[in-house]
Amino acid sequence: MNQNQHRIRKKLIMALIVIVVYLMFPFVLTMTVTGVIEDDISDELITGRRIIVKYKNATKSVDINKFIVMVLANRLSQSSQIEVLKAESIMVRTDIYRIMDDQMSVDSTSLGMTFLTEKQMKTLWGNDYESNYNLISDCVSATSGRLINYNGRLIEARYTELSNGNTLSGAEILGGDYTYLTKVSCPEDVKSPDYLCVSTIAAKDFIKKMKSAYEDIGLSDSNPYQDIQIASKTADGYVLKLQVGNVIMTGSKFAEILGINSPCMQIEELNGSIKITTKGKGDGFGVSIYTANQMAESGKTCDDILTTFYSGITFMSE
Repeated sequence: MNQNQHRIRKKLIMALIVIVVYLMFPFVLTMTVTGVIEDDISDELITGRRIIVKYKNATKSVDINKFIVMVLANRLSQSSQIEVLKAESIMVRTDIYRIMDDQMSVDSTSLGMTFLTEKQMKTLWGNDYESNYNLISDCVSATSGRLINYNGRLIEARYTELSNGNTLSGAEILGGDYTYLTKVSCPEDVKSPDYLCVSTIAAKDFIKKMKSAYEDIGLSDSNPYQDIQIASKTADGYVLKLQVGNVIMTGSKFAEILGINSPCMQIEELNGSIKITTKGKGDGFGVSIYTANQMAESGKTCDDILTTFYSGITFMSE
């Protein structure tokens, strides 16, 4: 190799080093400042609004339709009916846009929605991953841009997996902003094998769970049942408010803390333990997914489902 060739080779090597350093600089800077790898999709690949999804060691920007797929993946066990998935796509998109308001991006944690990553989907579904993913993705694409409006505002698209036989009236319980949530008879729900559930919780376990949420709740160590007082409930049996020790909480919060199916419950003492009998799954408001599934099987569309459970709504495009 002559001297001229050697100089050219040296320049090429230096140029390569500069390119590598340039490409690595954002990674190194991010790790130095935050300790988190930013694994973002390029802005050129997302033309509209986006969700910033936070993983354990990274964040990633995804477009709204992609995020809806991730949310519905977590709900697929409730129903795989196409018209139900399409209805849920519109519901989730409506909630996202309502929460985002005029922002172009939002952190996924502010949405309050549980979702599955693609890695989690593959682990959960195994050989069914591709067919399940395509099913959900097609339903989301089929409803792209559709939103639910009531009196000029996007609704809070509430749902319950399984009612106690009737969904709840939003106007009566939540107030005037929720008049679109009407009481709907769901006779099929009572036929579900998950309709009735009986849980018996040892006193010490009950106290432990309650104290994990409210450290100074003030429960009796020997008989916590005596410190439970139901303050209000619906005629259908949904507990709206109750006092546990020195804390007043909603029935939904009580159910969440204990990990029971529903605030539609009866609470009893049983040999020093606390026996709770629940009906349905969820808080009873909005679309009953179980009944929606029956409607889809009988030929009803996603619009039929949504207008059954949400009264006076109109559909609009984003």
